[in-house]
Amino acid sequence: MFRSEDEPVGRRCTKYKLTMRSASIVVAIIILIAEVSLAVYEYIHCRIDGNPLPAVFAGIFSVHSIFTTFYIVGAFRLVECFMVPWLTLQLIFLTTFVLFVIVWWIATLLSIFNLVQYYHTTSDKGLTNKEFFVLTGVILTIVLLVSIKLSHILYKGFVAVRNQNMARYRITEAIQRKDSVLKPSYV
Repeated sequence: MFRSEDEPVGRRCTKYKLTMRSASIVVAIIILIAEVSLAVYEYIHCRIDGNPLPAVFAGIFSVHSIFTTFYIVGAFRLVECFMVPWLTLQLIFLTTFVLFVIVWWIATLLSIFNLVQYYHTTSDKGLTNKEFFVLTGVILTIVLLVSIKLSHILYKGFVAVRNQNMARYRITEAIQRKDSVLKPSYV
């Protein structure tokens, strides 16, 4: 861990090089923690309020966390078949989220002309209608961009695992071809 005074400078411990696979594992673990936390929060919210809608979101977050767990296991064990369902689910999620953000910005445009109102109480002295829609639209756009970037990192992790598997397959195939005796074929 520590370098002694008489040890040459060239023989130090090297820092761990962060690969795309390990970066995607770290990002997937962070996403998994967030999904489990959101599922627990929504379940508690459902139990307190008695509203069934948070239970639906708790179920969605729970299912998504199962697929994220498969992604992590696939990245650790270099099994790309475990990683594909999460990538498919994330593609569907991002497409739906992009559509939602587009619809939100259309509603923001309509709120500028007071054609759309959000429900608030008469004692609410918070944001105006326009401020609410613009602020929420900006936050949704930032969350969308972060989600796209994280999904891109996780896709690159999948590509790294696939490339490692293909390299291993090519090496194994070359060794088997070298060791096997070719027999002439007669037509």
